[in-house]
Amino acid sequence: MYGIELSVAGSAVRRGVDGRRPGPNHVFVVADVEVVNRGDAPVALSRVPAVFLAADGTQHDPAVPALWPDEEVVVGAYETAVVKVLFDVARTKAAGGAVRIVRGDGPTGRRLHLAS
Repeated sequence: MYGIELSVAGSAVRRGVDGRRPGPNHVFVVADVEVVNRGDAPVALSRVPAVFLAADGTQHDPAVPALWPDEEVVVGAYETAVVKVLFDVARTKAAGGAVRIVRGDGPTGRRLHLAS
């Protein structure tokens, strides 16, 4: 995405999001992803190239639809927005994992620490 910068601003584990429920024995990992549009035209996003990397090394793609609460977000020219990306992850894999932005050189991002 030319002119777009993405970074993980934070993440949290939720049992449900606005009435939406994850699969059995799963939780949602909800990532706040900051989107910076450095271009001179608005950009519409319906997905963010991100993964949830569990502590055991397994990789999880975003849920479908991935963005919440809207399935598409428009970021104006030279504006910044924070979008929420949902991951439906087994409850046992959520602790110690990390949400990563996938770039050409591999995933980068922030680790998720959960209170016990």
